[in-house]
Amino acid sequence: MNKKSLILITGIIFVSIILSLFILKDHIVKMIDDNKVVLEVNGDQITKREYKIRFNTLKENAIQFSSRTDILDQVFNGKTYRELLKDELFRILIEELLCLQEARRKNIYLTRQEEEEIRKYIEELKRNMEMRNYFNQYLRKIGSDENHFYRDLQKTRIINKLYKYVTERITLSDSEVIKYYNSNKSQFRKIKVMDIFLRVENAEEDAQKRKVANEIISELKRGEDFEKLVKKYSEVESLDGKKGIIDYFRKGEKEAQYGSVFEEEVFKLAVGQISNVIKTVNGYHIVKVIDEKYMPFDEVKGEIQTKLIKQKKDEVFKSYIESLKKMSKINIYKDRVKDL
Repeated sequence: MNKKSLILITGIIFVSIILSLFILKDHIVKMIDDNKVVLEVNGDQITKREYKIRFNTLKENAIQFSSRTDILDQVFNGKTYRELLKDELFRILIEELLCLQEARRKNIYLTRQEEEEIRKYIEELKRNMEMRNYFNQYLRKIGSDENHFYRDLQKTRIINKLYKYVTERITLSDSEVIKYYNSNKSQFRKIKVMDIFLRVENAEEDAQKRKVANEIISELKRGEDFEKLVKKYSEVESLDGKKGIIDYFRKGEKEAQYGSVFEEEVFKLAVGQISNVIKTVNGYHIVKVIDEKYMPFDEVKGEIQTKLIKQKKDEVFKSYIESLKKMSKINIYKDRVKDL
């Protein structure tokens, strides 16, 4: 090997070493940053990596729920949604650590069967190839892995067992159930409506259908019969064949079909009243309430019992957690997550 070749090879090796050091340096810097402690509760610590995984989970949920990629930058009550999420996450993690510490003190652990149930659940997620790919993609997106996901499920089940232990003696009297029913009759109201529906298939149709909806409102103000306008304009048949009739439904039952805005507007109306134009994802509605009825006590008794017993248990458990907080030493290092 001549001297020129030796110099060239030495140079290549040197450059490779320098690049490796830069890559290694970035890896070390990231590893140090990930292992910074961002929260301490009675000596137990949460690292920045753990916090980041949970924050990414909340962030993805917020984006999906709102259908807005810019949701974190929106301002609510003087704070960006990003900052509100961070504050909420610190609260969640503090309470989780307190619960896990309390569970240890009370010897509350998962049984082998419960551990196996978690493993089987994860295996079920991975059984279908499409689902497995989505699962792995989601874990990568939030910066997590299967082991971390498994540990999070463990923690959740342990906390659930503590919740059951703390609240198992909570009871509910019949008088409480009856009182709730009598004081909240509106929750058990069902209405029957006539609906003039103008379907909007695309953006081009929107202005045209909105114009038609306003014309219908004008006709109604001039005294035109609502049922006649239903037959003339409405673009949907009900299940029983009567055009525009939506049979008795309770608030919440039509949200998936028509949206929450539709329900909010129609449940404001008394029998005989007509709504303004209601815009939904599928088009425009003008609704008249033609009848109402209230669900009898016996029909909703079980529902009320389930709701009230959960409320009472949640209140007891919340007070229990608050008492633990008062006795605990908690250190929060917000400045260490300001780049998230």
